Amino acid sequence: MAAVLDTAMAAQAQTSRRAEYTALALMYVAQGLPAGLAFNALGVLIREGGHGVGDVGLAGLAFLPWALKFLWAGPVDNACARWGYAPVVGVTQGLAVLACLALVPFSPAGQLTLALAGVVLLNTLCATQDIATNAYAVSRMQGRAAGAANAIQVAGFIAGMLAGGGGLLIVYEHVGWAGAMLGMAALMCLLYLPLLLGQRWRAAPPQARPATRVRLRDLREHTDLGWALAVALLFKFASTAAGTLAQPWLVDRGLPVAQIGGLQMGTLVATALGGVFIGVPLVRSLGNRRALLVGCALSTLALGVPWALNAGGAQHPLALYSAAFALQALCDGAMYVALWALVMNWASPARPGTDYTVMQCSESLANAVAAGAIGGLGQRWGYGNAFAFAWLAGAVVLVLIALALPRMHLAHEEKEGRP
Repeated sequence: MAAVLDTAMAAQAQTSRRAEYTALALMYVAQGLPAGLAFNALGVLIREGGHGVGDVGLAGLAFLPWALKFLWAGPVDNACARWGYAPVVGVTQGLAVLACLALVPFSPAGQLTLALAGVVLLNTLCATQDIATNAYAVSRMQGRAAGAANAIQVAGFIAGMLAGGGGLLIVYEHVGWAGAMLGMAALMCLLYLPLLLGQRWRAAPPQARPATRVRLRDLREHTDLGWALAVALLFKFASTAAGTLAQPWLVDRGLPVAQIGGLQMGTLVATALGGVFIGVPLVRSLGNRRALLVGCALSTLALGVPWALNAGGAQHPLALYSAAFALQALCDGAMYVALWALVMNWASPARPGTDYTVMQCSESLANAVAAGAIGGLGQRWGYGNAFAFAWLAGAVVLVLIALALPRMHLAHEEKEGRP
């Protein structure tokens, strides 16, 4: 009888875990849509609309909500504790649909200022939803489940970026800005429908959270906060700079917007594959710290790809662009999963959304600086020197991360005896 009960409980736990993984995937896909618009499509649309290379740096404004969401992470964490994750997710996603509809008449080509304002608002709403999603993930999936949870995060978010970035560029080529925004609104509605109908993912977390209200200053309880912030700020800086500069570079190479969109879609797929098939095995076999160090080393080596393509001079076939950027993306995906698995095990269960969000904001702040600066450097120095600067910055970052990682405290990892 006991064996039957154990089997039934194990099956129920497995079913609940699958429901949680599915909910996470849907939420991260929805949040990735506006991020793809901001990170991967907006620079192309600004340049294609007749604006200068320096204006591409304005795309960095759309990164700011992801960099500043730590400012309202505490209230969102508290709202999730009071009302549950599902209502918070539902409200933010509904408002995001309305923001997509409000963007319909304002294209970057014709009304750049209004389009930027709308994209910033849309990303603010989805960044707010991301706080709730992070809290949901950390409250349920610390420890050994962190690797798989962060693979879902990377793959789901990238799937959203795939549709909101390269996919949007392809749609834009055929139906224009208004049609693309209507399509994004419809897709967000479809993604929320399974969350609305599902019940298992709404269950209470395995461990009850403390009754005290979450405050941002509570992060000071982490004695290693400075080292953790340094890692989160640094790890993606150089890669973001190179990726942002590649957008106008491809336009100036003569590639049509639809081809650039297809190239970006392939690159994002490669990032997801790198996270799942390289990042997860690295975390499982090496532990959080060493996995991240290896991932950062691979990503730094791959930063030479855009520099080498530019140094080649001649017009390269699209197949070569695709293979080269896919290689870089595979390495970035492995680094991503390793980093966010480490952050998940670093975060306190008492304030899961806030701790995790602050680290994400640190990355986004560095992304905003990198994206905002690289356009001006590319215009002043030329593409070749700017790509070389990004590569050199990546090497410096690798050294600094190697110094910071041993000083981070990961309670779950240490309990499991991993380095």
